[in-house]
Amino acid sequence: MNSRRSPAVIAAEAAQAKLEACLVAGSNFRLEAGAGAGKTYSLVAALRNIIAEKGQALMHAGQHVACITYTEVARKEIASEIEEHPAILVDTVHGFGWSFISRFQKTLLELIANTADEKRRKLIEDAGGIHSQRVEYDLGYFGIDETRIKLHHDDVPAFLAAMLANSKFQRIFTSLYPILFIDEYQDTDSRVMAALSEHFFAPKIGPITGLFGDHWQTIYRKDYELVKFPHVEGIDKGSNFRSVQAIVDVLNRLRPELKQEVDDPDAIGEARFFHCNAFAGARVDSRNGKQELPEAALSQAIEQVEQILRADGWGFRPEDTKILMLTHNAIAAERGYPTLASIYDQKDDLVKKQDVAIAFLIDKVEPICEAYAAGNHGLMFALMGGIPTIRKMADKASWREDMDRLMKLRANGSVGQIIDHLKVTKRPRLPDRVASREEDIGRLGPEVTEGEPNSLTRHRRLREVAFGEILALAEFINGFTPFATQHSVKGAEFADVLVILSGGWNHYNWPKFLELFATGKIGAKEEGSYCRARNLFYVAISRPKKRLAVLATQALNEPAMATVEKLFGVDHVVAVQFDS
Repeated sequence: MNSRRSPAVIAAEAAQAKLEACLVAGSNFRLEAGAGAGKTYSLVAALRNIIAEKGQALMHAGQHVACITYTEVARKEIASEIEEHPAILVDTVHGFGWSFISRFQKTLLELIANTADEKRRKLIEDAGGIHSQRVEYDLGYFGIDETRIKLHHDDVPAFLAAMLANSKFQRIFTSLYPILFIDEYQDTDSRVMAALSEHFFAPKIGPITGLFGDHWQTIYRKDYELVKFPHVEGIDKGSNFRSVQAIVDVLNRLRPELKQEVDDPDAIGEARFFHCNAFAGARVDSRNGKQELPEAALSQAIEQVEQILRADGWGFRPEDTKILMLTHNAIAAERGYPTLASIYDQKDDLVKKQDVAIAFLIDKVEPICEAYAAGNHGLMFALMGGIPTIRKMADKASWREDMDRLMKLRANGSVGQIIDHLKVTKRPRLPDRVASREEDIGRLGPEVTEGEPNSLTRHRRLREVAFGEILALAEFINGFTPFATQHSVKGAEFADVLVILSGGWNHYNWPKFLELFATGKIGAKEEGSYCRARNLFYVAISRPKKRLAVLATQALNEPAMATVEKLFGVDHVVAVQFDS
C-alpha cells in the first residue's frame, strides 16, 4: 500500500499555516486559491479555529466574525459547515450591508437626499421630500412615500461604502466585527472593496480581514488582474483536489505562477485538444468570428469528436459529462430557441443575458416559478425580495391566484403575456428598464415606429416569442455553457468535460487569445479581451475531474498552435478529419 502523503494536502497545510499565522499576528491576508484548491475548506477551517479559540469571548463581548459571501447558496453552505455558530455572522454583501447600515437611519436619509440621480430627485420631490421617513430594504426597488423609503438593490453596497469612509462608522464597524472574511473577494462589489482598501487596509486599521478567492476566475467583471491591496499579505494555495495530473499539468502550464499539486499523482485521466485546421473548404468570416467552419462542417466536427470520445469510454451521460459551448444560431435551433436567436445580432446579448428583459425572465421569473412549483414558498418569497405582509386569508388566496396564472402562462403563453401579467400583479415586479420599454410601446402603439431605438424594436419582437423558448435558453445557459447563472458552473465539477471554442462572440476571440499567449505581445487595447478569454478558458478547462477535451473550430495560425502544443503536449493534439 502506498503510504506517500498527498502532495495537495501538503500544499494545503502550508497555506493554512500561513493563514493562521496572519490571524495570530493580526495581519490582513488574501488566500489566492485556484480552481479545485478547496477555498471554502480553508475558509471554514479558519472559522472553526476562531470559534474554538475565541467563540465564547466574542459572544460575551457582543461581537461577531463577519463572513461576507457572494451568493445565498455559498452563505448556506458555510453557515451549515460551522453549524450556524452564533459568534459567526455569515451573509451576502447585501444582507450584511443592510444589517449594518440600517442602524443609522438619519445618515441613510442624508445619503438618499444627496442623490445626483435626476429621476430619483423627481420621485423624492413628488413624495413631498425627505423628512423623517423610515428607510427599509426588501424588494430591492427604490420607492418613497410620506412614511417610508425603500432602497434600491444597488443602494446597499453604495451606502455601506459611503459609511466606511466616515471615522465614526469605521470605529463602530470594527467594534462589532473585529474579524472580517470575504469569500470570492474578486467578485465582491467594487465600491465596498475600494472602501475597505482605502479606509482600513491602507492606514492599517479596522478588523483583521481575510480575502478568499481567485482573480483568474473573474468572468463577469472587468477587473481581471490581481488588485494590489495595501498591507494585505498574499498566500497562494497550491493544491488541486479535483483534477487528475494530466489536467493539472495543463492548468500549471497555463498559469505557472500558481503551481498546483494534485491529490493523487497516480490517478488516471487525460487532456486532449482537437483542432479543425485540416478543413480545406471555404470558411466563414463574420464580425464576431473569423475563419469559422460553415454550419455543416461545424456539426460534422462536433459529431466526430464525440464519436472519438465515446469510443474511448466517454459516456456523455448528463450526470457525469458536461459540454461547455460557445456557439451560434445552428446550435440555437437544435436547443429550441431559434426565434430568440434571430432577434439578437450580438449573441452575447442573448446568452450572457445582457438584455435586461432576458436576464429578468431567466434569473428572476423562472427561479420563482420553479420554487412555487416545488412548493418552496420560502425560497419563492426570498427570490422576490422578502416575505410579504399577509394579514388575512384573502391575501394568501390572491398570491396563489396570481402564481397559478403565471404558471399557466409559463407553460403555454408568450413573453408578452407573462410581462402583461406581471405589470398587473407585480409578483415579481418588472425591472425599471423593462417597465420603461413597456410604457414606450403603450405610448407609441403596437407597430414599429420610424426612428425608434433598436432596443425597443427587439423588445416588441421578444414579446411575441413563446415563453417555452425562454425555458430552452435557460436550460442551455445553465447546462451547456460556462456562462451559467451567477457562477453555477464556476464552482461546479464533472467527471468529463468537452469544451467547444467557436466563433460568434464579440468578447471572445479564441484564435487571438492562443496566439497572444504564445507571443506575449499584448497591447493595452488587447489586454481586456485577452484576460477575459484567458479567465473563461481557465474556468472551463478546470471543471473536469478525470477527462478533458477541447475542440477549436476556427482556423488556428502557427503561434496559436504553438500554444496548444505547449499546454497539452504534441502527443495530445488531434486534427479533426473532414469528408472531402
